[in-house]
Amino acid sequence: MAAPKKPLSVNDQPIPRLVNTRKAAEILCRSSATLKRWRYEGVGPSWIELRGRVFYDVSVLLEYIKKSVRTPACEPRQRDS
Repeated sequence: MAAPKKPLSVNDQPIPRLVNTRKAAEILCRSSATLKRWRYEGVGPSWIELRGRVFYDVSVLLEYIKKSVRTPACEPRQRDS
């Protein structure tokens, strides 16, 4: 049985898995235009720009989703039958 693959790293720092805007939009269930607008407005998940190209770290996208989870403040009232 083969040993599990160790994640890629440099100096014990994991290498981020980067995706383009289209793929990030799919992950977030939003349009690419929405992510572009969010970048312009300075909101939404952090992004990386390399040589004029925009990328998103998948772990940052997943953390953004986790931070966006909302729970109800109270239980809904039961209706009388």
